Amino acid sequence: MTDSSRVKGAVANLSMLKRSLSFALWLAVCMLPLSCYYASFYAPSLQNSPLYVTLVYSAAVLGHFFLYFLLAALILGVPLLLFKRHLSALNFLYLSAVALLCALILAVDAHVFVLYRFHLTLAMLDLFFNAGGEVIALSSATYTSIGIELGVIILYSAAATALALWLSFKRLRGAGVLGAVCVACYLCANFAHAYAAAKGILPISEIATRLPLYKPLTMNSLLIKMGVITKEELANRQITLSTEGFFDYPKAPLQYAPPAQQLNVLFVLVDALRADMLTPEIMPHTWQYAQGAYRFTDSFAASNSTRGGIFGLFYGLPPAYWQVALASGIPAALVQATRDNNYALGVFTSATVYKPEFNQTVFAGEKNLRVHSEGKDVFERDANAISDFIAFTDKLQGKPFFSFIFLDNVHGAAVPEDFPHPFTPYLKTVNHMELNANTDPTPYFNLYKNSAYYADSNVAKILAYLERSGLDQNTVVVISADHGEEFNDNHDNYWGHNSNFTKAQTQVPLVVKWPGMGAGVIDERTVSYDVSATILPRVFGVTNPLSDFTIGQDLFNLQPRAYFLAGSYLENAVIEPKRIVLINEVGMLQFKNLDYSDSSDTSRNANLLDAFKVFSEYLDKGERK
Repeated sequence: MTDSSRVKGAVANLSMLKRSLSFALWLAVCMLPLSCYYASFYAPSLQNSPLYVTLVYSAAVLGHFFLYFLLAALILGVPLLLFKRHLSALNFLYLSAVALLCALILAVDAHVFVLYRFHLTLAMLDLFFNAGGEVIALSSATYTSIGIELGVIILYSAAATALALWLSFKRLRGAGVLGAVCVACYLCANFAHAYAAAKGILPISEIATRLPLYKPLTMNSLLIKMGVITKEELANRQITLSTEGFFDYPKAPLQYAPPAQQLNVLFVLVDALRADMLTPEIMPHTWQYAQGAYRFTDSFAASNSTRGGIFGLFYGLPPAYWQVALASGIPAALVQATRDNNYALGVFTSATVYKPEFNQTVFAGEKNLRVHSEGKDVFERDANAISDFIAFTDKLQGKPFFSFIFLDNVHGAAVPEDFPHPFTPYLKTVNHMELNANTDPTPYFNLYKNSAYYADSNVAKILAYLERSGLDQNTVVVISADHGEEFNDNHDNYWGHNSNFTKAQTQVPLVVKWPGMGAGVIDERTVSYDVSATILPRVFGVTNPLSDFTIGQDLFNLQPRAYFLAGSYLENAVIEPKRIVLINEVGMLQFKNLDYSDSSDTSRNANLLDAFKVFSEYLDKGERK
């Protein structure tokens, strides 16, 4: 081959590459009108702030969806065009099918979002095709509408593909400039989100919860370095609420009837305390206290992690609602009730309340929120939380209060060296990198039990203060945990928490002391959602139906459960009496036995269908405006 032939070949290849890239750009541009239509399904009311609406459409239409179609064309279309000087009808049909597939995914997700306010997942498709079509009952009129819309999408995709091919073969310029404008709009929307997230401007940061696969930037560290916001402002920022958020919680304004007796409420939680720690040997003071209270023997947290566990306890909802709650700035109904009833709110956590962002969710809008405890180690921080609680209540002079004390030493299995260690042998330090399926858990578990023994002494200080001050006579006391802790209980190399939904990681102690209500042992299954379902009507006199603000039940009027919902940072779980059904991080269903081995029962039963309804029950499904 001569040099001249090589040059001609290289020029021809470069020409086809440019044409192929031009096609991808033009196809993404040609799909923008269709994207604009479906973007309206995700958008807030057009009557909202012009800046807000502009950012939504910049992020969605000119940015996010442009990149969506562009990447699909680059991955699925360009490789074909690189080797074709002339396109056949079959090639055209293939490229049209690529555009059609992307358009259909967008259309289905948009409709799912309008109906349920969450996005299309593989789990939803699984249920739709494998559960007898029970997810959505489709009428004949609905089928007709689907058929018409499908026909329009098919014709539009074919026309957009044909136009993009024609523009690229004619080598018309402009696609690159339009693409650059779209990317610039996308970047601007990302920077706006980063600023809004740092400043707590929820009408803007809430956009991220609306768009599918949209993961905009956060850059708190950079903004702090630039002086846009300080660390203190970040921790204590005031939230600018969204009037167009779709967290429908509570479903109606809370209504109150004066209760027969005004009671204080105190939550005492020990981080990572599993249920089997509540024994006379391990936690003698708490055990003794429980004999004069109600002890719930089959109690579960809403999560295997702190974020979901605290969220479920206060909101009475599954952790699946975390992101929309964070985006909305709506506090837990328990916290709202304290404000409505002029209760003093005291939050005394050993760890911070802004990692996770409880200051923007559970306690959103609370002024002068105590965000952390003082101390060089967990023992000093726990002690500081207790002493601050005592100082807080001493100053109230009879004003009712709602307080939350969150102790942290068990989370790290930490025990002071000079404190008794009754359970031996025990590890002095834990190297988590060395833990494996063959590790003897006994020394580590004994260290953990010793940490629970120490936590019991702190709980005892709180209870002794209540008795000494007389507050025990008019204070509802709830003692529990945010989640459990695993020590290879099922011999499958799980340690700690936030990794599965077995009893070891989700079952927690629950003790409730209610003035004037006696004591007892209740074996019916309870979930942390039940706490707010009990406190709000019985203490604050809330008259709304429980379904307005929780999926829980009254602890003193429990009914058998077919399942309960739990969640982690990545997964959600439907926990039944004999199996655990996961909706995993990629949106697929997985079926586990209670020991987390694979289950042979893969039936898509009514519990799963009901769970999906619960996941959308507290999302605003009003008509698009």
